[in-house]
Amino acid sequence: MQHSRQDAIDTTARRAAAPNHWHPLLAARETEPGVWYMIDTTEKCYGIIRILRRGGELGYRAVTWAQASEDRQLIGYYRSLRAACEATHQRLIHSAAPGGPVNGR
Repeated sequence: MQHSRQDAIDTTARRAAAPNHWHPLLAARETEPGVWYMIDTTEKCYGIIRILRRGGELGYRAVTWAQASEDRQLIGYYRSLRAACEATHQRLIHSAAPGGPVNGR
């Protein structure tokens, strides 16, 4: 099957115009009201986000996943669920990156 050159140009233009709709918020699963588990593509949990209310303020606390609560590490406190999901996902990405100096030097 052969396509015209214009088909390739049109496809490239459509891809550039279409925004990427995936966001780490889509990895969040609400297991109970106000608690979200961040789930990776292999269905493993990598973080927990919990809603917090202090007085009239609303916020979110993000921690890494561990079976025992005392083994979880604080990622941070956030004013939006979106920001908490982004930070938790970034922690996952950084934890998978190899450590050490640039280019192995």
